[in-house]
Amino acid sequence: MGRKIIFDTDIGCDCDDAAALAVALELMNVGECELLAVTSCTACVGAAGCIEAILSYYGHPEIPVGSFDEKEGLLPNEWHDVYASDTALRYDTRYKRGEEYENTVRLLRKTLSETKEKVTIVATGALTSLAKLLQSGPDECSELTGTELVRQKVETTVCMAGRFFEAWREPMVTKDRYREEPEWNVKCDIKAAQIVCDLWPSELIFCSFEIGAKIITCKDLQIRGPVNNPVRTCFTYFSGREGGGSIGRETWDGATMLYAIRPDAEYWELHPYGRIQVDDAGVTSWHGEAGSRQTFFVEKMPCKEVEDIIEEILNRDIAREN
Repeated sequence: MGRKIIFDTDIGCDCDDAAALAVALELMNVGECELLAVTSCTACVGAAGCIEAILSYYGHPEIPVGSFDEKEGLLPNEWHDVYASDTALRYDTRYKRGEEYENTVRLLRKTLSETKEKVTIVATGALTSLAKLLQSGPDECSELTGTELVRQKVETTVCMAGRFFEAWREPMVTKDRYREEPEWNVKCDIKAAQIVCDLWPSELIFCSFEIGAKIITCKDLQIRGPVNNPVRTCFTYFSGREGGGSIGRETWDGATMLYAIRPDAEYWELHPYGRIQVDDAGVTSWHGEAGSRQTFFVEKMPCKEVEDIIEEILNRDIAREN
């Protein structure tokens, strides 16, 4: 059943998280991976309902969903609820029924403690969940600390995070202005990113901003996908409110997921291993350090070819409808 995946996401902020989840589920349905749990790294409780709707649509309502609640002091809902709650309310979800979801850190600890094989963690939001996991102590799920659980049960962790000027020297373009600034997922919780980069005890790979910025996917699914597909719903809400009615979206999170499931496919190649550092402004940098297992990936296959691969995976739902 391929690689075992735990997916931690800030779904609700940007629609590419929804597409990344669809990629994982499509590939799970043909045996390329097994999705063990999906957790939200934000205080947007509607995000868990959005996740649940997508899991159910793709045939896997049994996959557990984790969430933080608004009392835990995370980023406010308005930052991370562009579409999540509205999407969750359109489907039969626990969120719609007013029911609670399991706490993200507890679900991460439970899932890691119960798996007999090493897993891959995919993170496509702020690194809040991973930092809190590292800082967690023994509980009813496991007598191990979070750091010990990660060291024992996590083979690799692939995060959509960072920008590495060592490899990507062209300026980042935002709304027709050239800016060089911290990448969003790092910027949302700089302290968490610092904790993860300083203390993560297993392989850590970043998919930096520039990878996904050149890949536009979910164009066909957004236009021609089944009307009851919640991923299409996410894109419709997002494009109407944030994207000016645009079709498709940059594929930061879908690229991260694709690499995590198919690391040997040679879509990208890894920069040499070393240590990733995050300064107090949220700027990421790579430093050579013997024995460290942290890196990021850079282009190998032309972006258009990777785009076509991800589109084919997402479009399988259109093919089923036809």
